[in-house]
Amino acid sequence: MPVSEPCKLYNEKTHQWKVVRDCVEGEVAIKAAGEKYLPRLPKQSDSAYDSYLARPKFFDGTSRTAEGLHGSIFAKNPVQNGEISEAFKELLENVDGSGMVIDQFASNATWDAMQTAWGCILVDHPTIQEGTSKAESKARAYLKWYAAEDMIRWRYSVEDGISKLTLVVLREDQEEENPDDEFDIITTEAYRVLSFDKDGHYIQRLFRKDEGADTGFVPSEPIYAQIDGEKLTVIPCFTCPGENPEKSMLLGMAFENIGHYQKSADLENGLHFTGCPTPVAENMPQPKEKDGTPIPIRLGAGEFQFFYGGPNTNVNVKFLEFSGAGLEQLRNALNDSLDRMAKLGIKALGDEKRAAETAETATIHRSAENGLLGAFARNMSDKITQAVRFMAKWNNINEAEADGWSYQLNDTFDHKDISNQIMQIMHTARMSGEIPRSVWFAFLKKNGMLPEQIKTFDDFLIALEDAPIGHGPHGDDGEEEPGEDGEPQQRKKGKKVEE
Repeated sequence: MPVSEPCKLYNEKTHQWKVVRDCVEGEVAIKAAGEKYLPRLPKQSDSAYDSYLARPKFFDGTSRTAEGLHGSIFAKNPVQNGEISEAFKELLENVDGSGMVIDQFASNATWDAMQTAWGCILVDHPTIQEGTSKAESKARAYLKWYAAEDMIRWRYSVEDGISKLTLVVLREDQEEENPDDEFDIITTEAYRVLSFDKDGHYIQRLFRKDEGADTGFVPSEPIYAQIDGEKLTVIPCFTCPGENPEKSMLLGMAFENIGHYQKSADLENGLHFTGCPTPVAENMPQPKEKDGTPIPIRLGAGEFQFFYGGPNTNVNVKFLEFSGAGLEQLRNALNDSLDRMAKLGIKALGDEKRAAETAETATIHRSAENGLLGAFARNMSDKITQAVRFMAKWNNINEAEADGWSYQLNDTFDHKDISNQIMQIMHTARMSGEIPRSVWFAFLKKNGMLPEQIKTFDDFLIALEDAPIGHGPHGDDGEEEPGEDGEPQQRKKGKKVEE
């Protein structure tokens, strides 16, 4: 088996990763994929498909939700615990060897892992030339993030009843200057293999692509990593957020987002053909040239269609009009899809509040919830902590000092922590009529933005009917709208949005 061959679980997950990545990237990536996300209609020509593809807009629900969830984690600054020395502080100001501070590294890793629920932090150290002391080389250990797509193989083994990472294969590109062109960079495919020698010592080997080799790759000599002259007996690679790939919290949202895009394409296609009036003439032969060639009769942007019923029939000239409920069904399906997307985005923040509980009890329950986002943040905090501790020890930080340090991302969320992005996308969707009142009510109730007396959807509807324009509950038909901080603000009277 070549070193470039991914493991089975990797192959099973790559499609999911790609779907979420493309949805987060947005319309450009989705439309570039063509028929992958928007299948061609039966017998549709290339030109017709190009128009079909160009008409719909991709609703940015997945990316805005991802931004909102990421923003919720970093709405509060990460907390660092433990008394550390100036040397340790300097390490935290440059964790990747290129000047990146620990908070930025954590933010980048969290954003990437949120999309795929997989990736790893490798603690590495530059190779020191034999005969050169570490002090002379000024080399230091650092952190490097590998995305899910670059971690193609991994294996665990049980030793003394403990599961241990015993193999990792990381894909990376090796870049070097082209000696024949100063403006060109030569990129070579390579794979970094982390494993153990026969004595149980950690080694690294770099397999570089070489067409002349039997396997297509040539390995380097094993590189041994040492701390204080002792060879390592563990692989300093920390998988995130768990030990194996998990289901991304954005996967359901991404699939729903694509379904919404496909329905939107059908609706736009229908509107295009039914929204352009077509002149027709019934029971009237089309004028023809002397040679029998039909003469097209244009009217503005349209062109006459002729339907001849034979002699002695009444001529009827009119515009062809669309009738039926087909497009309305598509609109309803789009609203249902937006409803499900909103619920999926809210659900990631945590479970619903219990109906009959005091504010104090609700706070206790909220802090102990195992919402998807909270669990993800706690797992990322643990892995970042482990990686930084290992890096610190490798850089001669006292073991007790290193083990006394920890890193904690925000993992408790309430309505005050919801990012402006989620609030804005829900508010915009409601005001444009893209989501029904029931979804808006669920969102406001979920995040504690309704008065205590409004407990049910029926209460909400009654309040809307009773409230004067500009003084009703949050957000509907001229009532007070929630601002970015969730507090109501006045808006002018406007036309009602039809449900």
